[in-house]
Amino acid sequence: MIWRRLWPWLLVLGVALWFGWRTLRRQTAAVAAPVAASRPAPAKTAAPVDLLQHDGAAIDFSSGRPVVRNSPADRAAVAREVQAMDAATKDVTFEPVTTPVTQTQIAPPPPPAPPAKS
Repeated sequence: MIWRRLWPWLLVLGVALWFGWRTLRRQTAAVAAPVAASRPAPAKTAAPVDLLQHDGAAIDFSSGRPVVRNSPADRAAVAREVQAMDAATKDVTFEPVTTPVTQTQIAPPPPPAPPAKS
């Protein structure tokens, strides 16, 4: 008869102990793991490419680093794209932007204060 009233409390106590043990195990595992091992090493930065030296050459960044390609096929592709950009912008013109002058912009400065009399 006593076990009928006692078994739910024993079950609750067992679950609480299990959760406590699991929480403590997780915390100690997180502290023990080195922080540097969990982060990837920073990628080396690519050396800058001198654009004046490689004028007209294709620079490929698809690998994450600048790779200069200067084969005849690459030069032809660059020439085609330059012609396409020139054709797309041949009719584009920019007019000078004029701003309307308001009365506050052309108001004369206030007159100087009269000298103080002594």
